[in-house]
Amino acid sequence: MAPFTYLLFLGVLFLWAGCATDASQLRVRADAGDAEAQYQLASMYGEGKDLDQDQSQALKWYQRAAQNGHREAQMRVAELYEAGHDVQQDYLRASQWYERAADQGDVGAQVRLAKLYIKGYGVPQNYAEALKLLERAAARREAEAEFLLGNLYREGRGIPKDLVRAHMWFNLAAAQGHAGALHLRDVAATELDLKQLAEAQKLAVQKLQDKKQ
Repeated sequence: MAPFTYLLFLGVLFLWAGCATDASQLRVRADAGDAEAQYQLASMYGEGKDLDQDQSQALKWYQRAAQNGHREAQMRVAELYEAGHDVQQDYLRASQWYERAADQGDVGAQVRLAKLYIKGYGVPQNYAEALKLLERAAARREAEAEFLLGNLYREGRGIPKDLVRAHMWFNLAAAQGHAGALHLRDVAATELDLKQLAEAQKLAVQKLQDKKQ
């Protein structure tokens, strides 16, 4: 074997051995109940990275990490149940896992759970609960939450119809590049008179200033 080929072979061998060792050490930590290790192991199985791809193993370890309070794992399990990927679609379980992640401050989970409340999927349709969740996420400048709040105010679902506040929320989301909000902000502007439009813009500026304080 030529020297270069031999060195290349050794390099590949050591790399493989290192990956195997890392996976083994991760499994030891995961078996001991380390939530972060469980989440990383699940990701490796799900992506086929350093381990043979195995979605059933990925789900198992995501669920263990989620049970141990890992926020990203809770979000991932919720997404799998909502979409029906590798598990039977179950909106109730999805809502339960979104709620646990939302309680830990995950803005994505707050938005996804709010959408389930708006649609009545897995939970009773409840616009008031959706509004609370969206306001929590919007307080952290989550564009999708701002967009959905604009929709609720524009359509008067669960709250009195308020086109001024609808424009305000669409404006805030549009400022972050949300395409749907940009379109509906322009539509809402045609439904307001000049005084109302000025008020909506003033409210948006105030909201931004409040968030900076």
